[in-house]
Amino acid sequence: MRKPHAETSALEWASAALGLALLLLVFVVIGRDALRSEGTAPPAIRVEAGNIVRTRDGFLVEFEAINSGGEAAAAVTVEGTLETPGEAQQTAGATLDYVAGGARVPGGLFFEHDPRGGRLTLRAQGYQQP
Repeated sequence: MRKPHAETSALEWASAALGLALLLLVFVVIGRDALRSEGTAPPAIRVEAGNIVRTRDGFLVEFEAINSGGEAAAAVTVEGTLETPGEAQQTAGATLDYVAGGARVPGGLFFEHDPRGGRLTLRAQGYQQP
């Protein structure tokens, strides 16, 4: 013998409505991100020097790589060139694993001579698409 079907309770309707609302919210967030990323500017990375610290073997120039673009960049290479009067030009490099769009990532470059006594140039050389 079959039991008669019970009516759907208010708690079941509320649970279903909550699930539907959460599903729609997920679709809205994913859709908004997809539309926003189509017009996103490519990575635009500038490098700013920070503190200069004396080390046992020379000098450390701390820096920040700042991505003012909308897209992220991976394997960002940073080069520093130091021109000191009476000395050979020195070059140092570093690779940053990942710089998100709008992010600031710290790093450091090592030099034999004091950068405060010469002309220091820092620049991003390149990146890969993450």
